[in-house]
Amino acid sequence: MATDYAVPVSPGLTPFQRRHFAEYAAGDLWPVRFRCFGDECDLDDAFDKTTEVYGLMNRDETVSLGPVAAWDRARVAVYFALWYALSVVYSVKNKQAHIALALPNTIATAQLVVGAAVGAFIWLARARKPPQMTVASFRTLLPIGLFHGIGHLTGVFATAAGSVSFVQVVKSAGPVWACLLSGLVLRQAVSRRVWLSLIPIVGGVGLASAQELSFVWAAFIASAVSDLALALRNVYSKQSMDQPQAGNMTPENTFYVFTVLSCLFCVPLTMGLEWGGAAAAWRAAAPSSAAAKALLLLIVQSGLYFTAYSEVQFRALDSVSPVTHAVGNTMRRVVIMVVCILVFGTPVSLLGAVGSAIAIVGSYIYAMAKTQEKL
Repeated sequence: MATDYAVPVSPGLTPFQRRHFAEYAAGDLWPVRFRCFGDECDLDDAFDKTTEVYGLMNRDETVSLGPVAAWDRARVAVYFALWYALSVVYSVKNKQAHIALALPNTIATAQLVVGAAVGAFIWLARARKPPQMTVASFRTLLPIGLFHGIGHLTGVFATAAGSVSFVQVVKSAGPVWACLLSGLVLRQAVSRRVWLSLIPIVGGVGLASAQELSFVWAAFIASAVSDLALALRNVYSKQSMDQPQAGNMTPENTFYVFTVLSCLFCVPLTMGLEWGGAAAAWRAAAPSSAAAKALLLLIVQSGLYFTAYSEVQFRALDSVSPVTHAVGNTMRRVVIMVVCILVFGTPVSLLGAVGSAIAIVGSYIYAMAKTQEKL
C-alpha cells in the first residue's frame, strides 16, 4: 500500500527507467505519496502547485509516476482486470485438464507443486525477501497448510466431478462455514444480522441444487468439504496469531508458504489414492508423445494460472476497501460462471439460474453485513 509522504522541498525527481522494475520487485524502491509545491519539484505545468504525486523512493532518488489519483485508479483497474482474466483462464484450463485426464487429485497436487516451485524461485532469485521460518513457526503453520491443501484438492475434485458453474454456486456458501467455525472454534459471537444474511445463500444453493441439470453429488460434497477446509484454514490462521510467527510474512509470502506446506500432505496423499491407476490413465489420455507433451503443458499452465491469479488477488485485496473487494469477488464468480457455461455448454435450468443468482447475491449481502460490523 502506498503511504502519505509530504516533501516540502524538491525530492530530486528522475525519469522512470527499466531498472526501476527490478529494484521495486527486490524491495529497494518503495511506493510513496508526496506533495509537490510548484517549481520546487520541477513538474510540468499540467500539475497544480500542491498536486499529490505518486512515486517510488529510495535513499537517493524519487521516481515520479504522476498524480496519485490517476495512478491509484489505473493500478486497481489493472489488478482487477488481471484477477478476473487469470481466474477465468485458470477455471477453463483446469476443467480442460480434468476432461483430458481422469486423475483429479494428481492434477490438483501438480498445481500446488507448480505454485511451490514458483515461490521457491522467487525467494532464491531474491526477487522478494523470503520468510524467516523457525521450528516453532513451522509447527504453527503446518496444520494451516494442511487445510489449505485439502481445500484446494477437494475444490479441484469438485470441478472434475461437476460443472464449474455449479461448483462456484456451492462454494459461495463458504460464509456459512466461516460463521459456524468462528463460534465453535474461536468462541466468537455472530450477530443476528450476519446469521440472517446467510439465509439467501443457503436458500440459493438449495434451489440451484434441486433441479440443476448437471448436478452431481460428488461435486456438491467436495465443494462443501473445500469450503469447510478453507474456513478452517482461515479460522486457525486467526487462532495462531498469539503463537510463534515467521518473519517477513507478507500476504504474498503467506500464500506461497501455505502452498509449500500443503505439498507435504498432498503429494503422499495423492500417491496413495491414485498411484495404482495413474500409468493406465495417463496412457489412455496421452497415447502419443505429442499428446503427452500437450497434456503435461496443459497441467503446468493450469498451475501457473492458479498461482498467478492467487498472487494478483492478494495485491488487489491490499489496494481496495472490503466493500470493493466484496463487490469484485461477487462479480468474479458471475464472470467465471458465465464464461464456463458458454465454453463448456453447461445446461442450466431456470430454477438453477435463479438459485445461483440468489446465492451469489447472498454472499455479497453477507460481506456487507460483516463490513458494517467492523465500521
